Amino acid sequence: MADGAVRPFWMAVHRYLGLATLVFLAIAAVTGCVLCVDKPLDAALNGDLFHRTTADAPLDPTRAVAALQAARPDLRVLSFPAAVGAGDTVPVSVAARDGGHPLPYSEVFIDRADGHLAGVRSGGPGWDRRHIVQGIFLLHYTLLAGTAGRWIMGLAALGWVIGNLVGLYLTFPVRGPFWTKWAALWTFRLKNPLPRLFLDLHRASGLWLLIPATVLAFTSVAMNFFDEAFTPIVQAVSPARPTPFDGPPPVTAPAPTVGFGDILAEARDRASARGLAWRPARLSYSPERNLYGVLMTRTGAETYEGLGPIDYWYDGDGRFAFEDNPYRDSAGRKLSRALYPLHSGQVIGLAGVALIFVLGLATAEMSITGGYLWWKRRGPRIAGERRLKALREGAA
Repeated sequence: MADGAVRPFWMAVHRYLGLATLVFLAIAAVTGCVLCVDKPLDAALNGDLFHRTTADAPLDPTRAVAALQAARPDLRVLSFPAAVGAGDTVPVSVAARDGGHPLPYSEVFIDRADGHLAGVRSGGPGWDRRHIVQGIFLLHYTLLAGTAGRWIMGLAALGWVIGNLVGLYLTFPVRGPFWTKWAALWTFRLKNPLPRLFLDLHRASGLWLLIPATVLAFTSVAMNFFDEAFTPIVQAVSPARPTPFDGPPPVTAPAPTVGFGDILAEARDRASARGLAWRPARLSYSPERNLYGVLMTRTGAETYEGLGPIDYWYDGDGRFAFEDNPYRDSAGRKLSRALYPLHSGQVIGLAGVALIFVLGLATAEMSITGGYLWWKRRGPRIAGERRLKALREGAA
């Protein structure tokens, strides 16, 4: 390719990648901003489900769940938080026990005053207040189109990665004092005419946020193609330690002989014995494998700072089975566990979440300004191509 054609070629690549991904990135950006506050938003929209306990001495979550299990033997408790705020109910993921009729809901809320149900809801997406947060999440992840939508969003994220790198190349000055001219592209003036302002905003925001935006785009690609591409590649290069979840579950799993309270005590004792000053944040049960899980975090809240939580797993008889500890696993496992903390910004706490929110706004801005610049320049570009074609034909 001739030197004079290199830059126009990459300009065309950047333009058409941007056009192909513009709508999908705008959707991901706006929904991603909302998901930065998904839990408080869900609780605010559904206060009648999340905030119902007024007792002076409310039950702790484990005792509240035990009361629910005693009152509703038809329910299988799958997971619930180990601690909740004062006055809050206990949100519990449930399913029907083996052989039972399918439930019309998948989440129940326990009033900690006496363990009775304060409300229920299904776990599917929707646009009513009960389900809109889940609807926004699935729109962000799959466009509400299942596997096909997940692939589309993954390809859009891949285009985003490539577009970021090409965009960086296009900001490099062709001639003149490099650093002086390049530094000017990191700024913009609000007084400029709209086309120039949009161009400067597009370039400056892309430069200032290049590294975090590219990390966000890469983690999007990895998570959207997690089973199809990312995990096989990582496992081939740096395999993680084997886990009880690697193989298929047994055809039949025995019933547990211990409850959540026993497992919670075991997890606390284990953490103390190992000198781990972390606290239980969530308890879960996998009926197909007869395994209890305890998710441990520094604060006792379900957060994903660093590489995220440590998980203790116990069999249905209360025997320790496995510790999923990314901090002591392979480099590949560390990379896998870092994806969600990086993508959500929780890797560095609230400051990271705030940065992801800003990145969402900036991505929406770059989608708008990029689309505007394409539309504004489309007419003159087509006219110029026609004149060039006519000149060539006339010279032939």
